[in-house]
Amino acid sequence: MARTTLHLNLDATVSENISFVGKVRGVKEVNLGYLKDLSNLGANSADGGNLVDQYNKSELREAFVDFKRDLFQLRLGKQQVAWGETDFFQSMDMVHGYDFTWRSFLEPANEELRKPLVMANLTLQVPEADGKMQLLLRPGKWNRHDSVGNTFDVIGGRWANQPNKGVDFRGAPGLPIAPYNYRQSGADAEDDTWGIRWSGSLKEINYSLSYLKTFNSNPVISPAANLNFLTAVGAPVPLGTPSGSVPFNGTTPIGLAGEIIYPKIDLFGVTASGYSATADAVFSAEVSYIRDYAYNYGYASGLSGVFGPGFDGIKQKNLVKSMVRMDKNLAFTQSVLGTEKPAFFSVQLFNTWIKDYQASENLVQLVGFGQASKQHSSLLTMILGLSYANGTVVPELVAGHDVTYGGGFIVPSVSFQYGKNWRFKIEYDHFYNNGQRTASNAATERDTALFGYFAHNDQLFAKLTYQF
Repeated sequence: MARTTLHLNLDATVSENISFVGKVRGVKEVNLGYLKDLSNLGANSADGGNLVDQYNKSELREAFVDFKRDLFQLRLGKQQVAWGETDFFQSMDMVHGYDFTWRSFLEPANEELRKPLVMANLTLQVPEADGKMQLLLRPGKWNRHDSVGNTFDVIGGRWANQPNKGVDFRGAPGLPIAPYNYRQSGADAEDDTWGIRWSGSLKEINYSLSYLKTFNSNPVISPAANLNFLTAVGAPVPLGTPSGSVPFNGTTPIGLAGEIIYPKIDLFGVTASGYSATADAVFSAEVSYIRDYAYNYGYASGLSGVFGPGFDGIKQKNLVKSMVRMDKNLAFTQSVLGTEKPAFFSVQLFNTWIKDYQASENLVQLVGFGQASKQHSSLLTMILGLSYANGTVVPELVAGHDVTYGGGFIVPSVSFQYGKNWRFKIEYDHFYNNGQRTASNAATERDTALFGYFAHNDQLFAKLTYQF
């Protein structure tokens, strides 16, 4: 990857009570040999273009007007809103979908990955209760269809899951295999969504309560009820032969093998954070109850035998997702490692609890990969940040381990600051896994979970920034 990004921000004050913010991002990538090889294998074939075209994008990231009056603030336009207490894996921060096609989850700046939304965002301060009420309304017809949910690399690009690089699951012109369908009943991106959040403080504890009507954060496949895909590619299968799969809510997918959709969900959440003098640390927690979260399931259908596990259909489950985190400054690093100030240390534990769990349903973590979901699953992450030379040299170690399914990542990095304008960062992204899908075991493996998707994806990453 050789990627150049230009950010331009505009802030304008119209009056004491009215202001405007605009943010533009332009991206240009060099069409390196690796991208050309993936294109030749079939990446981005559904669009009939070069893979690099998917990464070269200029867009208006944000453009909103703020109206302020006494205790009210109304923000109208394209914007980003962050809810929740975690900067890593989503639990409550589901107002926006994320675009993981160019950097996956390793990008530390969430605002670079979030897909901004056109919204009305009303905030009312309530000083008597030491809090504020926030109301969000996302008009579905005013937003791009692909602004909902997380976008993963299903086109065979550099962040396609192993071993799918060069494979575009959307299909090709005239041969739609499993394209996106943003207008399916129960998963219609043009439906309005909304949220409400109360946040405040009570006896030095910051807390929030929220509700959000939104879309499944991760996409699922609504499979075809027949094997017409095999007929279309020349296999000796009669047209209309049943696949044994069950489409979502009795609908008819638009692709020969199915379609990618984001069903609607309800999220109820609570967060809390505060300082503990006993531990000399800040503790944070969040718990969210998600109703009707969608999973793909099964190994038995004809399509699961062709494309991999999960093509039997979709089941919706109620989840409880939780996170606890400790942030602490480690003073001993000054004497042991020679840091100029105490090191920053953060550790987070994530848990997902599937309600009404039945092991026999074989809910897969991600369609096409064999690891069946367990009722409880946990993921542990940590960050250690050091500081030298008045903060101009900052080594950092970020790591995570999947406690339930195995695998994880280790990301050491060093950031440098030169004067007011120049920043340079170099990092190494290492993944390890407990199982991985290959071309030969695609329909039979049963142990590929999150970090198996990133097998053989270790990367050296360098970033040079000039601020003006």
